[in-house]
Amino acid sequence: MKRLLLYVHFNKYDQLSNHVIYQLQKMTPLFEKTVFISNSLFTDEDLNHLQSLNLIDDFIQRENTGYDFAAWAEGLKHIGLGDAEQYDSITMMNDTCFGPLWDMEEVYNRYETDSETDFWGMTNHGAVDAGSIYIDEHLQSYFISFKKNIIQSDVFKEFWNSVEAYTDVQKVIDNYETKYTKLFVENDFKYQAILNTVPLVKDFQHYNFTIHYPHILIANRVPFIKIKTFDLIQHLSPYLLNEIERVSDYPVDLITSHMSKISLPTPPYLLDRKVLKEGSISFGQQKIAVHLHAFYVDLVEDFLRAFKAFSFDFDLFLTTDQESKKSDIQTLLDRNGMQGQIVVTGAKGRDVIPMLKLKDVLSQYDIIGHFHTKKSPEYPHWVGDSWRNELFQMLLTPADNIISQFETNPELGLVIADIPSFFRYTKIVDPWNEFRFAEDMNKLWERMNLDRSINFEAENTFIMSYGTFIWFKYEALEPLFDLDLTNDEIPAEPLPQHTILHAIERILVYLAWARNYDYAISKNTSYITPFVDNRVLNIRPDNVPNTYINFDQIGGIKGALKYIIIGPGTAVKYILRRLRDKIKS
Repeated sequence: MKRLLLYVHFNKYDQLSNHVIYQLQKMTPLFEKTVFISNSLFTDEDLNHLQSLNLIDDFIQRENTGYDFAAWAEGLKHIGLGDAEQYDSITMMNDTCFGPLWDMEEVYNRYETDSETDFWGMTNHGAVDAGSIYIDEHLQSYFISFKKNIIQSDVFKEFWNSVEAYTDVQKVIDNYETKYTKLFVENDFKYQAILNTVPLVKDFQHYNFTIHYPHILIANRVPFIKIKTFDLIQHLSPYLLNEIERVSDYPVDLITSHMSKISLPTPPYLLDRKVLKEGSISFGQQKIAVHLHAFYVDLVEDFLRAFKAFSFDFDLFLTTDQESKKSDIQTLLDRNGMQGQIVVTGAKGRDVIPMLKLKDVLSQYDIIGHFHTKKSPEYPHWVGDSWRNELFQMLLTPADNIISQFETNPELGLVIADIPSFFRYTKIVDPWNEFRFAEDMNKLWERMNLDRSINFEAENTFIMSYGTFIWFKYEALEPLFDLDLTNDEIPAEPLPQHTILHAIERILVYLAWARNYDYAISKNTSYITPFVDNRVLNIRPDNVPNTYINFDQIGGIKGALKYIIIGPGTAVKYILRRLRDKIKS
């Protein structure tokens, strides 16, 4: 069979996702010619990559006017409607689906040998007659295959010659997507769908099975699953991923990777797939730096022992807040036979600002580990110890595996720790409190002038590394370093509850996403039954115990007095801002 494929690509971030490459690898062997039409800006690098893999024959770059139908019409014009008659079939499809889940050769053979089928596809949409809304029954247009007899017809040529490049997507739907099937059927052509939804509609709430009922598609061996499905039915998406793995060989990593890039990186159904896997240990040529902020000098040696266990080469940088601590830190380095550069960065900014002040040196490295001598002086010491020990277990003990994952996965830009058990036993993180960080996060985002948009005030809670222990590629967080924050922007101790430092702690995963990097979560091996989360997260606010703050380590009486002033001031600022927003709206 002599087949032609007209393949339409669109990516709102002008990227080429790996699921598209996989799709072409599985589809193009069926075709004599593949015309790749991109409705988004395509880079020379991506084009060369597709061509080097022999996945496309012709390439068309166009604007996203007229959407798929205008793109297919342009593809036909490129071939020539007369020359198109030489093909036994013309398939028009787009990249709005994951798949194929199964081999397509058998599917093509089934319909191409059926004399009662003139055009065919994956799914159809039943007719809708709901008063002011009327939709004709139609074969859904993400995949359509036309056979030779319809390609040679005048109605086929007239239809594609009439397609206009509308800028309003609804006009494309109203004039083409929902009309072309009826046009061809009225001219005595017959169509088939792998899944005929018309007799099923009476038993279901929605007409569009492709988005709402992926289990019905899989049960009927429809080889493609709509990308929109995963965001639309997020509560079912974990099970959909499992089912795809069970019934097919399709690599679901292509799904999770694409959804992380094209949607937000932190929907619940993706989180379990972000847990870092163990792999073979190997180290390349990437330069690695380790930064430790040493506020509590008595904990420095614990970190040095952990660093010495790393199997890879790294350069060590230590920061501290006082000149008087520098000699003590040097003594500990000497005692452990280690070398490191010690920099006094001042008393402001906890651990984050000292790291950012090392911009000039850290920018010379590919991968960076950032840690600090974590204590929680407002709690008994063994509470803070448990938190720090769990962070050790998640990010220091498995450091060899983490670095290997960075080396083997070019998309990985950030590794964070899973939630320490302390935060699961206490109701500190809740949406009402997290919302108070969102304004500063939005300001940071705007200030970093990132290409991707996000409104943090629309999020409930944030995926972050509690305690800011992280491994990262410098490029993934580079805009944060480029902010060049001044001392005037950083609050002094005792630190209020909602500051730019807290905003930075929460923004790192999203910053890596905006830089086109993925993130991974290093698993907490300290098991706690999920019943704890169920109980703690559902504690009513009026039953939450009051938190006692010990000011001995953050200013004593002076710190406490300052806290009394700052706390009400923050509350007044919040009230005024909300009143201002209400007046504006």
